[in-house]
Amino acid sequence: MATVQSLYNKDLILKSDAKTQEEVFKEVGSFLLDKELVNDEFIDAIIEREHNYPTGLDLAPVAEGLPNVAIPHTETEYCKTKAVVFVKLAHDVAFHNMIAPDQKLKVNYLFFIINDEKTNQTNVLSSLMAFMTNEENMRNLEQKETTEEIYEFLINN
Repeated sequence: MATVQSLYNKDLILKSDAKTQEEVFKEVGSFLLDKELVNDEFIDAIIEREHNYPTGLDLAPVAEGLPNVAIPHTETEYCKTKAVVFVKLAHDVAFHNMIAPDQKLKVNYLFFIINDEKTNQTNVLSSLMAFMTNEENMRNLEQKETTEEIYEFLINN
């Protein structure tokens, strides 16, 4: 089984100026489509899935002042590979909380799971959750500015 660290790729560490969930999904989806990592239906599928199954994660219970994250993903048939796409948002973007879907969260980081194998999704998700719910990891991530620094940090933690 691939480790989460092996699913990061230097070219898939992104920064976005998007101000809404739909904007960021279209921006990242178009980028992934250009790289032929997803199919034509990916953008609509990820928007639809996020609407029905929110992926925002409130990190306030972990430690005060931690940035919130979201883990957007969709079904395997829309993906052509296995990868984790990291996006640092320039602006807080509203996502619904995965635990309490009626709550909105301001999210700063996205970890898109791109996965073409049904069996691997829960392992990747649980590894990401373990990383995100570690206060030190999230505090260190906040200190990283460049995509290179972020990539190095993610593959080594």
